[in-house]
Formats: sequence, C-alpha cells, structure tokens
Amino acid sequence: MLQWINDRMKVLGWIILLPLSLVFAVWGVHGIVDFTANMDRGIKVNGQDANLEQVRQTYQQRLAEATRAYPEGLPDAVKKSLQQAVVDDFVATALIDQKVNALHYSASDADVVASIKSYEGFQVGGAFNKDAYYALLKARGYSPEKFEAEQRVLLKAKALEGSLFVSSFATPKEAQWLTGLTGETRDVSYVTLPAGRFVGAQKPDAAALQAYYDAHHDDYMTPDAVHLSYVELSVADVAAEVAVDDAGLKSYYDTIKERFSEPEKRHARHIFLATGSDEAATKKKAAEIAQLAAAPKADFAALAQQYSQDTESASKGGDLGMQEKAFLPAGVRDAVYAMAPGTINGPVKSPFGYHIIQLVEVVPGKQKSFEQVRGQLEPEYRRSEAERRFSERQEKLEQLAFESASSLEPIAKALKLKVRDVADFHKGMSGSDLVTNAKVVTAVWSSDVLGGANSKAIELSAGRVVVLRASDHKVPALEPLVAVQARVEAALKRELAAKAASAAANALAQRLLAGESWDAVLKTVGGSTAPVKGAPAADAVQFTPVKSIARAEKETPRDIVTGAFVLTPPAPGRVSVGQKTLPSGDVVVYTVSAVKPGEYKADDVQANRKLAQNYSAEEIEAYVAGMRAKAKISIGSTLFD
Repeated sequence: MLQWINDRMKVLGWIILLPLSLVFAVWGVHGIVDFTANMDRGIKVNGQDANLEQVRQTYQQRLAEATRAYPEGLPDAVKKSLQQAVVDDFVATALIDQKVNALHYSASDADVVASIKSYEGFQVGGAFNKDAYYALLKARGYSPEKFEAEQRVLLKAKALEGSLFVSSFATPKEAQWLTGLTGETRDVSYVTLPAGRFVGAQKPDAAALQAYYDAHHDDYMTPDAVHLSYVELSVADVAAEVAVDDAGLKSYYDTIKERFSEPEKRHARHIFLATGSDEAATKKKAAEIAQLAAAPKADFAALAQQYSQDTESASKGGDLGMQEKAFLPAGVRDAVYAMAPGTINGPVKSPFGYHIIQLVEVVPGKQKSFEQVRGQLEPEYRRSEAERRFSERQEKLEQLAFESASSLEPIAKALKLKVRDVADFHKGMSGSDLVTNAKVVTAVWSSDVLGGANSKAIELSAGRVVVLRASDHKVPALEPLVAVQARVEAALKRELAAKAASAAANALAQRLLAGESWDAVLKTVGGSTAPVKGAPAADAVQFTPVKSIARAEKETPRDIVTGAFVLTPPAPGRVSVGQKTLPSGDVVVYTVSAVKPGEYKADDVQANRKLAQNYSAEEIEAYVAGMRAKAKISIGSTLFD
C-alpha cells in the first residue's frame, strides 16, 4: 500500500514504543488547534499553527540520528536539509488534515475500535489486551478519549489516501512494460582477480618509498591522544543494591493498582441516525423512534434493523457488544454508563449523530489484589526503584561535575564510584566502547576538557552515565620514515598491486569483447573455468560460470548485479563486458551473454496493481504540492534556534 501519506503523518506525533515495537496512531495535527505560536519561531498553514514542541522534538530526533553518522560533527548542509525536511513534513501533514476536514471524511466508531485493537502493542497472545492498552497509553500521557480522537483523524487521512489510490490505474501495455523490466533476468559470468595475487611482483625502490611517504604524511602521524580518566554511574550497579520487602512492594502496588483493575463493562444496543443537512429533522426522527423503542413489548432489535444507519450493528439488531466506557463515543459513553439494565435512553447526541440506546447488561469491574500480582510486581518494582535511585544520583553526579570541575575524586567519594583510566585514549582505538561514542569523543577533545575541566555528565546509553577528565595531551606528530618503513612499503605494494590487477582486468575484458572464450582468457591470468576442489587460496583467481540472475538476486554480490543490469544487452553471439574495482583492490570482470524480459500475463493483477501504486504515489505528491501552491504558509526565521 502507499506509504507517502503515512510517512508524513508519522512526524506529527507517532509515538514509537521500542520495547513493544508499537507505532501508535497519534497524529498530532488536532493537538495543534488551540496552540498559539510565536510566529517568528513557528509554522502556520492557512492560519493553523503547528505545535512548536512537536516540531522541535521531531527535529531533535532526526538530528540525533544524523549525528551518529558524523562523529566529527554534523555538516551545516546536512543540518539545513534536515530542517527543511521537517518543515515540509509538518506543512504536508497540516494540508492533508485540512483537506479531509473540508471533504467531510469520517470514520465510524466500529472502524476506530477495530483499528485500536489491531495494534500489536495492545495485544497479548495475538488478542487485544486492555491492560496493555491502558498501561501503554498511561506511560505516554494519553487518555483513551484523546487517543481515540487522534485515531479517528488518522483513519480519515487513510480514507483520503484510499480514494486517491483507487483513482490510479495502469494500461495493459504499461503493465507489460513494467513486468518486462522488473522481471528481467540476465545470464552472467564473472571472475575475481585478487590484488593480493600481484603483491609479490611489486619491488618499490627507496625513491618510490620516499615519494609515497611524502605524499601520505597524514597516514603516518601519531594519534591525537590523552590520558582519559572517568567515573561511571549505571542503573545496573544501582539495581544490585535494591532490597525488596513487602512494605515497599505494597506501597508500589498502591500507586499503580489501577493497572490491575478490570473496568466495568456494559452491553448495549443502539439505533443510529447520522446528522444530515437538517439536524433538527434528524433529532425529531430520533425522538419518534425512541418513543417506539420505549413502548411496551417493543422489539428494539427489529427497530434497529429497520431504522439504524450504522449498517454493521443494524444487521445484528443494533448490538454494540460488551464495551468498556473508553471505547464508546463521546455522549454515548456517559448515557450508557448512567442507565440501568433494560432501560431505553434517547435521543442521545454524539459527534456523529443521534442514538437511541438500550442497555442490556452490566458486568461490574474487578480489582486484582496485591497477593494476586505480587510475583509480577517484584521485578518491576526492583527496576522502578533502581531507576528512581539512579535518577537521584545522576542529578547529584551532574551537580558535582560542575562544582568540582578540577577533579573526579569528590564525585567518586560522594557517590562511591571508582575512577577508571584509559592510557593513550585516541580516535580509532579498540578495546573501549567509549571511543565509539560520538558524545564522548566530542567532549574529550573540547576546549574545556582539554583545558583541565571535568566534562558534563554524558549519557552513553539508557541507564549509563559518565563524567570525563583528560590529561597528558599528546598532539599528533609525523613519525620518521625509518620508524614506519614497513608500513609504507606494505601500503605502496598494495596500491601497485591494485593497479596491476586493474590492468590485468582491462586486458581480460578486451579479450572477452573480441570474442575469446572464458577458458582462453582465464589462462592468461592463471585461472580456469574448471570447478575448484576444496577452499580456494586467498590469492586464487575465482571464476563463477554463467547463471541467470534477477534484479533482486541475493546470492550474487550486489556490485555485480547492479553492474550487469546497466550493461547494454549484447548482440547475438556476443557478450557485454563490465568491471568493478572493489574497496579491497580486487577487481571483478563480468559478462552478460543473454537478456530475457519478464513474462507478462494479461490477467496479472499484481503487475497492474504495482504500476498503479507507483502512479498513485506520484499523484499524491502532486496532490499535496498543488495544495501547498495555493496555501498561505508562514515559517518563522528562528524556528530551529
């Protein structure tokens, strides 16, 4: 299915709960309406203000992800690109929200409930679990009512997506072209010429070594190193100190006991009339039906089948099933939970129309006792208490790092931590996970830390924090040639060997283009088309005979697949030839001897649908671009300051 709208909806409040791999449908456009932004720092689309906090959160998340790829510092161009992408996403999402409202898209109560129950994070053993539902909502500060409302917005946007999708189509000729292209296979053979095979023949003299050394001074500098000292506070160490007793566990249970409650459920039926252009007439009609339903011996189920416009429940006599209060729409939920079994209430107004309600049954709520849940509470309490203590100590750690900026000893003494050391700490070293952390590397080589001050508290990962000190700073210096001659010679030989491998590959490719066989050309480089018995030597010429590969081939190296599919199809009886130098210096030469297009069948629904989806994605982008061209958009100049 199309992803374009969904990708943009996610940026405005999709909540990612990593422990359960759950993506909540919390689309934040409707959380924006009452927010008044400072327009020098905000985004306004057709008079609608974007939630500045959400804009910042989205940008910070993307910035953090990008920073991991640039440990030396994020380039300004990348940062500006991220900012533009965030603005574009928020504008597009606001425009989509405004459009679905203008077109009066709606989502039924049944659709909302079904959507909520479909999320894996709310399920236990493959079935919806209310405990998981309430716990996850509470953890993220969402009430069921707010979540339901935002879910309804998401469903309306999906309806717009669907309407655009069904309007897209592909002709049989276009589908045939796509199938021929995507299903195409090519007959490919290839050989790998290892650069290592040519190393032994390289005999650089002293002048060549000196020239290579002079051209590569940066490769022979001593590392920029410091003596690193640090203290580490971890939640794992704190957890080991936590003792569990009944008093503490009971107190913890009292703070979260609502999680173990079984809310009251009510079984109701309803007759629904949607609010049309004449609300007064709808309300009058609902009142008349309510009188019929309240009459002695009235058959509510039959009346629902006759009058209700909620087609799904009408076919079942208006039956809404056993529902918790949170799953009923506003207006209806209060009415149902104020009724006595067997009574009729209506007309009751909801955001969607008028309801006549019959309460069938009430199932009281239940509360699991402390004794019933003690077993599952203990590890949870231990973790919660450890996190609480860790948070307190982290705050103290941050305070002491600032107050005792010239030493780690006061921190270690106050928090009972050990001062640890890494001699000659430098970028690229192994044996320490600190050097792979971009925050640590940035802090160590900051002017403050190199100047003798403690670093701020740095979070290595969730529940793990360090404070750093650096001393004995050793600035990079060029090592003399005599000290690194062996490294220089090895590097130069590798470079020369790679060039020799490339030259051999060029000669081999020319022979293949001239019509020589693989068997003949391989003999010139010490190879053969014969199958190799056992594991080949590291510098052996390795030949792979012809095989038919597709674009999505997994077994063949990706470089070869990509190269083979950009070669011009060969003339009859000839081959097309390509070559690729790998990062190792090895060179691959490959041939394409035949090209076969994918087979199209007139009844291939999948091919037609795939092409229609491609067209639909383009149409959606054009659709939003058209809305944006007509929209009044204001973007604050200091939005990301």
